[in-house]
Amino acid sequence: MSKTENSFVSGIKIVFTDRDFRTIFISLFIIGLSVGGFMPYLTVWATNTLHATSFQAGFLFVPMSIIGLIVSFYLASLSDKWGKRKPFIIWALLIGTISRVPLAFTHSYTIALILLAIGGFNAFSFFFALLNDFIVKKQESKSQAGTITGTVRMAFSQGYIFGPMLGALIIDHGGYTLLFLLSGLLSLVTLVWVLFALKEESVPQTSAYASSKAPAGIPSVLIAVFVAALFIFAGDSGRSMYLPLYVTDTLKQSVSIVGILFTVTSVFELVFMPLGGYFSDKIGVKRFFIIGIACQVLYFILTSLHLPLSGLIALQIFYAFILSATMGVGMVYAQSLAPRQIGLATTAYMTAIQTSTVVSSLAMGSLVSVIPLPSTFYILAVFAVISGVMFLFMKQKSAEEMS
Repeated sequence: MSKTENSFVSGIKIVFTDRDFRTIFISLFIIGLSVGGFMPYLTVWATNTLHATSFQAGFLFVPMSIIGLIVSFYLASLSDKWGKRKPFIIWALLIGTISRVPLAFTHSYTIALILLAIGGFNAFSFFFALLNDFIVKKQESKSQAGTITGTVRMAFSQGYIFGPMLGALIIDHGGYTLLFLLSGLLSLVTLVWVLFALKEESVPQTSAYASSKAPAGIPSVLIAVFVAALFIFAGDSGRSMYLPLYVTDTLKQSVSIVGILFTVTSVFELVFMPLGGYFSDKIGVKRFFIIGIACQVLYFILTSLHLPLSGLIALQIFYAFILSATMGVGMVYAQSLAPRQIGLATTAYMTAIQTSTVVSSLAMGSLVSVIPLPSTFYILAVFAVISGVMFLFMKQKSAEEMS
């Protein structure tokens, strides 16, 4: 590949011209639509339809996180040993469909809790483990791993932008029953798409990370990755949970302003995700990732300063850049820490997202009634500092070092 071709544009072009990358891109876009369509309305549905208390509505996420964490780690380890990802993706999508459709008809909180817990096992991390496999297999794309990963991660962001809009429209016209049915249908559509578009022979089964090479167990570095990532995403979860209250209660703005702030971040993610990946290819994955975490610290400090609405809007654009480092490049960095256990490394990083809501709700929920709401964002800044220090002292490894 020439220096002219080795550019930001050519990195994006690879994703849309290569069949395997394109298949994963489209799959994650549909998953983003499916998840984004119902997840923001889950607590409202629980209180309105299941007559759950506020605590019960929030607790729906806890078993989902725990089951997702345990099952995903075990199955990710198996996928590393077998050198295959596609079977796990298919089963995860099938379980997603099976767990979501019954939610359309249940009025029992207990059944809803069980169904959501089952749905905690998802295909998200397996898609990114497979993406890394393809990057390794296609030698010409290794130098653009960050750009490719960021572009593919952008697909989920695109789906998550339109998902809540679609969900609100469906609730207005067909209620929550239709919402969950459509979410299950989208999961099924993704399953069918993967079955036909992702050819079995495309899956690299003889790479350096195949079954004969993958060590047993979970290495200590991946446990550290999970803990460090947990602090990153606890900050992100805290932002999602308490920024709306900050806007409506402290700044006395309408709920529509909340929607605008989150939409601004999502829209700019479409720019910063691939761009962040590109710059990580240029200056190094670890360096860019640590810069992103440092920016996250700065974001939370600035958010706590009781800024006017215009300042908050500017910060949401800034946060889109931060997400390009933490959500996109961070995953590439985690994979580089254990290149022969890509499935486990990806799962260690991504399942932290599911578990982070518990950490942030405990940390901020206990303080929000004691100190002013803006000041609680200092807690999230401390989380980011802890995460940055942990990741700073982790050492990247090459496949050759591990063999």
